[in-house]
Amino acid sequence: MTSRRKQSLRETVQGAHVVVTSYALFRGKAEEYRELEWSGLILDEAQQIKNSVSHGYRAARALGAPFTVVITGTPIENNLLELWSLTSLAAPGLLGSKQRFTDYFRTPIEKQHSAERLTLLQRRLRPFLLRRTKDLVASELPAKQEQMLEIELHPKHRKL
Repeated sequence: MTSRRKQSLRETVQGAHVVVTSYALFRGKAEEYRELEWSGLILDEAQQIKNSVSHGYRAARALGAPFTVVITGTPIENNLLELWSLTSLAAPGLLGSKQRFTDYFRTPIEKQHSAERLTLLQRRLRPFLLRRTKDLVASELPAKQEQMLEIELHPKHRKL
């Protein structure tokens, strides 16, 4: 039983076809989620758990769902290991272990700028990615809004 709910998670989701939760609840109650049987796991805004040592990533990995779909607009912000983390959830084994991925792809691409390894990585991932460019979704986006503010800086700040 949880502190805010009068029922256990099992009782709360009993009979539900779809359960929507936040990453904070999923992380915090990972053990309760893991105790239940799930048909699948859909991770929207998955950049929230792209750190392979985070509690959220470990909770998703341990859930034991038969399939996982990962949806994100930013699969990489800092390094290729974030891409490995998301891929390891959606297609376990596709990119090998974390160490193998680092040795074979991450280091050659990030440190040695290997175009060959980057091409190989892109080719390996292509069947599993649906990438929508800005050109494809521009008609769905709201009009751009800009606001110009002029601020007078203190002379000391201006000098800096």
